[in-house]
Amino acid sequence: MKRFLQILFTAAALALMIFTKAAVMVTAPGPDIRVRSFYSYFSPIPFGNAMFPPLITAVLTCVLLILGFAALKNKKAQIALCILAPITFIVSLLPLLYGIRYYSLLGGCISLALLLSAICAIWAMPGKKQTPPPPPPPPPPQYPR
Repeated sequence: MKRFLQILFTAAALALMIFTKAAVMVTAPGPDIRVRSFYSYFSPIPFGNAMFPPLITAVLTCVLLILGFAALKNKKAQIALCILAPITFIVSLLPLLYGIRYYSLLGGCISLALLLSAICAIWAMPGKKQTPPPPPPPPPPQYPR
């Protein structure tokens, strides 16, 4: 169930990335004019204008989805998923380093879905099997005096 939730949140983030209002690019055609342009996370236009995080986030989310399906069968894929999911969430927040104008509400929903995906990936991480503690040693023999 936990792994299916992780796949569901990753797929939701991927579906939101397709919309054209997801990634924001601010351009300055004049000294006092700022224009906000909206693109899909998969668009190469912001990437070509030095706005790298949206496309990197989109590619990492595709890798997360593939790893999510692989983790259903393979334990090593689950370990890779636990490492990559938080990294993808952090990369999705990088446009905030440019300023709040470079972030959209849809971008916030994508980051939230990636955060929930990372939480589910870590939650589904198989832990070490709990082995019962060894039995206590027998008491020393009592000899009569």
